[in-house]
Amino acid sequence: MCIGIPMIVKELPDEGVAICEGRGLREKIDIMMVGPLEPGTWILAWNGTAMDVLTEDRAAQVSKALDSRENVMKGNLDPNTEDAFADITANTGRLPPHLAAQLKKR
Repeated sequence: MCIGIPMIVKELPDEGVAICEGRGLREKIDIMMVGPLEPGTWILAWNGTAMDVLTEDRAAQVSKALDSRENVMKGNLDPNTEDAFADITANTGRLPPHLAAQLKKR
């Protein structure tokens, strides 16, 4: 399993490269997979590469989930763990509307 880190673009020193900060890290990130970005854009970074562009709300949600994961790994049971993974626990097992529509076309 890969764990992406939400990071915010701070600088764009060269084409295809961004200096990003997030969760106490400052890294040079390859942004070729997500295209041109502006400073202030949130990304999901993994292994030095931007994998996705995030909204600020989604970045906060991912960071909250990572905080909960770290707490559990340290043996601290966080009563708000379920809140940190609300997007997963709220999943009813149904396809998202755009995919369900594709099935109806068949």
